[in-house]
Amino acid sequence: MFFSQFSKSVYGGESKLVYGHRITVSEDAVYIDGNKTDFTSLEEARQHIIDNNTAKHLEEVITQESYEDISDNTIATLIKETHNIKVTDTIIDTYKDLASSNSFTIDPVVQELRKINKLDRLVEGKIHYILEDNSTVAIDKRTQKNLNNLLEGHDEVISYMKQSKDNFLHALTLLGN
Repeated sequence: MFFSQFSKSVYGGESKLVYGHRITVSEDAVYIDGNKTDFTSLEEARQHIIDNNTAKHLEEVITQESYEDISDNTIATLIKETHNIKVTDTIIDTYKDLASSNSFTIDPVVQELRKINKLDRLVEGKIHYILEDNSTVAIDKRTQKNLNNLLEGHDEVISYMKQSKDNFLHALTLLGN
């Protein structure tokens, strides 16, 4: 028995693995990771996965490079102006990583770094964050300022908000924003 025949018997149709995603073509539909799609062929689904993977990779490279382009002196100055700590290369790298991750934070240094990076704005006038469940939320500058004031010293609330969009919105509702 050839692998293609084995694969058809296991997955119920022609099947192919692309960038860690299983594409299966059965008589009635094309599935990606077991989810039915609107695609009509294996090649169409394959190209969709490749395009998504390429776009995600380019976004990561551009964001990372743009933060690498910000001088360490600029970052060190921001840290010194905001926090009373000794600035080291490790702290600078940590701030670059935190800013490029788009993780929710109330740290003013990260917010300033994100303002400097013009490529880090999805919607003008809004600040977007990617939460732990991979959902994206965007808030305006006024809401961010209010959260900075309300959440200072409340790491457990920040951690709760980082988990998911539902948690984030729930906390905003409770905080009156």
